[in-house]
Amino acid sequence: MKKLANQDKSSWFEMADWFYQILKRTLLCIVVCHGSVLDVGCGEGSFPNRERIAGLDVDRKRLKNCRYEYRVLGDVCSLPFKSKSFDVAVEMNCLPYSGDWRKGLKEMQRVGKRVYLIEPLRRRKRLHWFSLPELLSLGVPMFFILRTLVVAASKNSGNS
Repeated sequence: MKKLANQDKSSWFEMADWFYQILKRTLLCIVVCHGSVLDVGCGEGSFPNRERIAGLDVDRKRLKNCRYEYRVLGDVCSLPFKSKSFDVAVEMNCLPYSGDWRKGLKEMQRVGKRVYLIEPLRRRKRLHWFSLPELLSLGVPMFFILRTLVVAASKNSGNS
């Protein structure tokens, strides 16, 4: 009986991850409509297209395999771009690993005219980078869609 319960839980997580990936792709298509995009913590690239997208990552190997035309090796806490260089700066579950997520968010706000954070609310074996007060300090609008958090961060968020 316990084994069956664990199998059901495992398949539920797989289905939740599948929904998250579909939602993420849909949101990314919408984000691209705003213009030029900086994908912070891009890895191999999540956006379905390559045009008008710059990818930034700290991992040289993953960046080498990135599909984007523009790839930059760098850290979110010290972005090598001029202020307001991008129409949108977006991150998808990379701020938890940046060391100082508040500094990273401020840098994203500096280089992007708009900032979007797309975070899964619950992932197997992962801790969240935010507490409820920190989450509320990010600003609005904030959306919860299929157990995923989407935040359009305000200009002064993360200043607590």
